[in-house]
Amino acid sequence: MKYNLDESTSTLIKKASHLYVRLSNQFLKEYDVPHAYTPFLLQLWEVDGQTQATLYKKIGIEQPTAVRTLDRMERDQFIKRERSSSDRREIKIFLTKKSIELHDNLIKIAKRLNDLALEGFAASEKKVLNRLLRTTIANLEMHLDTVKD
Repeated sequence: MKYNLDESTSTLIKKASHLYVRLSNQFLKEYDVPHAYTPFLLQLWEVDGQTQATLYKKIGIEQPTAVRTLDRMERDQFIKRERSSSDRREIKIFLTKKSIELHDNLIKIAKRLNDLALEGFAASEKKVLNRLLRTTIANLEMHLDTVKD
């Protein structure tokens, strides 16, 4: 039986994601912000001063990838790391003035990307798509640690 890539959910999601990242990087180039920084910025704009562990779990990436991205963000002066005063083992991540000032422009870009991606969708279709994607994510997260390598 032939595997039809045009009907493969995982292939379609990956392709959409790659295109989203490419277009996002085009829009973000003006601000010298790589797309990889945006999930961290979005989380920190919601609650500044989160721990590295909290951030990578919320974003859904592996710790080594998060640490490398945060290293680059610190180098590029988007974040600063500080040891927690209550638990010296914890490192908290804080926004810099530079990243705080980018908030409004980057949120506009995020909204524009969503508008472009969902062009022609009815409001009800957008809600259904988001619900289906949240369910897909929950299903995959549930099985993440049950499948053996």
